[in-house]
Amino acid sequence: MKLLKSRLFFFVALLFVFVTLWVCHSLSSSEKQEIQNLRAFTKLYGYVKHFHPSDEASQIDWNKFAVYGTEKVKNAKNRQELKTTLEELFLPFAPTIQIYYSNEKPEEPKLHLPEDTYGLKVVAWQHFGVGLGGGRSIYRSIRINRENIIAEGSGFGTVNQGLEAVAHRGKEIRLRASVKADVSGFGNQGQLWLRVDRESKERGFFDNMADRPITSEEWKEYEIQGDVAGDAVNIVFGCFLNGIGQVWVDEFQLSVKNEKGEWEPVGIKNPGFEEEDKKQKPKDWHCASPGYNYQVTKEEPYKGEKSLLIACRMRRFKGKLFDKHPEVGEVINKELDAGLSCQVPLALYSGENRTLGKSDEYSLEELAAKLDALDISKMTADNEYLRLADVVIAWNVFQHFYPYFDVVDVNWEKELTNTLKEALEGTSEKDFFSTLKRLVARIQDGHGGVYHEMQMEFAGLPFKVDWVENQVVITASKDEEKYQKGDVILTIDGVKAEKALMNDEEYISGSPQWKRFRSLAQFGYGDEGTVAKLEIKRGDEILEVEAERNFRGLIVDSEKPNIEELENNIYYVNLDKAPMKEISEKIDALAQAKGVIFDLRGYPNGNHQVICHLLEEKDTSVAWMRIPQFIYPDQENIVGYRESGWGLTTKKPRIQGKVVFLTDGRAISYAESFMSFIEHYKLAEIVGQPTAGTNGNVNVINLPGNFRVTWTGMKVVKHDGSQHHLIGILPTVPVERTVKRVLEGRDEFLEKALEIIKQ
Repeated sequence: MKLLKSRLFFFVALLFVFVTLWVCHSLSSSEKQEIQNLRAFTKLYGYVKHFHPSDEASQIDWNKFAVYGTEKVKNAKNRQELKTTLEELFLPFAPTIQIYYSNEKPEEPKLHLPEDTYGLKVVAWQHFGVGLGGGRSIYRSIRINRENIIAEGSGFGTVNQGLEAVAHRGKEIRLRASVKADVSGFGNQGQLWLRVDRESKERGFFDNMADRPITSEEWKEYEIQGDVAGDAVNIVFGCFLNGIGQVWVDEFQLSVKNEKGEWEPVGIKNPGFEEEDKKQKPKDWHCASPGYNYQVTKEEPYKGEKSLLIACRMRRFKGKLFDKHPEVGEVINKELDAGLSCQVPLALYSGENRTLGKSDEYSLEELAAKLDALDISKMTADNEYLRLADVVIAWNVFQHFYPYFDVVDVNWEKELTNTLKEALEGTSEKDFFSTLKRLVARIQDGHGGVYHEMQMEFAGLPFKVDWVENQVVITASKDEEKYQKGDVILTIDGVKAEKALMNDEEYISGSPQWKRFRSLAQFGYGDEGTVAKLEIKRGDEILEVEAERNFRGLIVDSEKPNIEELENNIYYVNLDKAPMKEISEKIDALAQAKGVIFDLRGYPNGNHQVICHLLEEKDTSVAWMRIPQFIYPDQENIVGYRESGWGLTTKKPRIQGKVVFLTDGRAISYAESFMSFIEHYKLAEIVGQPTAGTNGNVNVINLPGNFRVTWTGMKVVKHDGSQHHLIGILPTVPVERTVKRVLEGRDEFLEKALEIIKQ
């Protein structure tokens, strides 16, 4: 057995060396050393940040440390200098770890154990998924036997008010308010917002200051300006706290511009929060975000006697997330790079004041002072070390916690090298935006995305396209004379249309069907105001046209009703729009209908209780959502999963007629949870195309430079335990669109559903 283990260890080590050599073979000698330095830092950063439990490590600003550390290690000339630098960086707050040459054996763990351990407590990390500190989340990371501060906020706490827009149609509108904030950490900020709702649920003007977050501790006036559409129905506005912290807001002002070009005030109820109810909440304002407190306060208002305070609720937690945890003495020995390895204890004893182990050689105070002096709040991705730091942070989160590497075909080691190299070669925010998107695309996660304020500068073309008969075809247009249904786009800016889709899909994460849907949705996107040159085939004619990138919003092929009787007691229900309340009002008719077509080519409007009217028996599938429990790095020896389902029950009346569901690659996440019941319990025919193949609650990484990365933090399988990720819910009756039907304005999916019901 020992010989077998020895051979296995040799094989793994040899494989690691081979992979390292392979991904670095194209680099020059100096570039290779640079990449090896950064790879070594990246790996040690992840092991210590997420799995080493010292009290000193928990006090480090890890975002600043990533920026500081990449600068320190980047130019190390050899492995000796790199080893010294890594020790200077990590040993001040992780004195019990060891960095050693890979061809040597590490020393015995330096745990500073006393002879008598009675009364000492074990401190170790537990990760339920992984908690990343961005407000309320189902995911958590804590150290056992330590007081952990957990946010209860649901992501953002908002206060808002609305009014009818009819009187202000076609006018410019301006929102002003005074705000101050007490926030720290990336993604925690205040924001004003203004939204104009149009008829048919079309999106009008919207701005939530995502590109100019409020973080100042001093009162300042902020402003949003926009346009009220000619068919606007409502104007909604307010202020919110994103993440954790506190925000004060006062003196709202809403104005529209008259024919003389002058700003005229629009009446707002209780604009300065001078009126409050018995619970100190502001009158005439809506404020009910879970996990946030709203309080009218007299403490230093901007104007008048009062202002409104929005604060994220925090609670103290001292327990365990689950039973298992590392024991004192458990260490990991891991290869870093450049011929260096590390030994990292996973558990430490704690006395009354701190975890045991202290370095007399390396000063924590000195390191802390250097980090305190480093201001990264205003850094952008134009800074090389911020770019490298973001790669370090994001790569490690996925390496240790992304739950789908078992079904995703990716060489994650190679991606680290490639992404570090790209981060070094790029010079701008826009370059790095693409670099991050390419990295996230490699995990093939439909929830995977990268967001930044620069996206506010992008706009699309005034038409909608779909992939029809292996061509890019216009299916709806805002200018029906210039861009017509059925037009086939051959090229865009000199690039074949299919190639343009494929180029975009390199930077989109998810299954092939989701990538294609997303690339079609953003076809032609670019800097607002620029012009795309198109070559279009219309019938037998080839046309050259131009289209300005000036459109933001949703274009639909045709407006569909919420609920409609199509013919002869056959009903259509648009699950993308119809709320459960409206469906419940019609449930008797639906239950007695000859057939019902449920359209889920999109996202449900909180109406999954429909399933209860289809079930014959109580739902017994209770383990298809699985949150992993981690105590070891590199996703080795996952100690368990917290499994759950929806636990649906039957409801009367039961829908008795023939039922068909329509779906396609747009259906993702919640929509796939919905459709999984239809598939598993065989509740209906499924007409259309595979769903997106991505499900599970989203987790968020807030990165320096105001980048925000989203990804799936749990594993979701089909109800029978088989793979769902990248596969999705498959149709029982596949349907493809045709150019002929697009020209005729017909819906093949709906027609096939009607045919099935009538059979």
